[in-house]
Amino acid sequence: MTALGLTPRNASRLVYKAIQSGLSPVNDSQYRELLDLYRAEPSFSTMVADIAEGLELTVLDFSERGLVIVPSSRDSKFAMRIGDLRANLKPEQKAGLVLAHVAIAAVFYPTTSGLEDDRFIAPPSSLAQFRDTLLMLARRLKDAELEGDQKDIPEELSHGWQLICALPLMLPGAQRASPASITGLINIALTHMETGGLVRIDRESADESMATYTPTHRLQVQLRDLTLRRLFEIAQDGNSGVRG
Repeated sequence: MTALGLTPRNASRLVYKAIQSGLSPVNDSQYRELLDLYRAEPSFSTMVADIAEGLELTVLDFSERGLVIVPSSRDSKFAMRIGDLRANLKPEQKAGLVLAHVAIAAVFYPTTSGLEDDRFIAPPSSLAQFRDTLLMLARRLKDAELEGDQKDIPEELSHGWQLICALPLMLPGAQRASPASITGLINIALTHMETGGLVRIDRESADESMATYTPTHRLQVQLRDLTLRRLFEIAQDGNSGVRG
């Protein structure tokens, strides 16, 4: 293979590959070579960082598993906002979906130490675990609202936990990813996270309750650096209660 040079084109190419959530260096030889260049040449890594910055992106992490690049601000064109979620959802359903993402992450990482340790391997988790943690999170947020203790919790999420507290666990015969039940919201969130390269499905089954999921390194890095800490800690507390 021809050695790649220290050029803006190659630096841009690495940024391009890194923002493709489904792309892995394991299956892409050029991606691996660009990562080797990034590791070996400080001038190239600086060039990559400068290009990312110009696109309102920032490099969060580097390893043999790839480069993790995320939006540098909420104003970035690449940033995901509540309003960007499925267009056919009502505002309270979108807020509930955000909480579903948080609950799923808390099941994978029930303690902060797991986030900080790159050697930590989260065990496979099931739909039932995500569902129960989401319900517990919504109840805890409802209690915090009643007690006036909502510091560092986005106000726009309040309709989300109110909705979740009113939803049934599941609706017999409903579509798998229907926002009309807690299970449906979890399924929507899992599909979104799988598409975004944040989770993997370990076992596909006609019976969705038998499927298990594991997080990717990308999710671990993003949670470690970007999470709304208070909201995530409440979800972690709720998850420990579920497990207990």
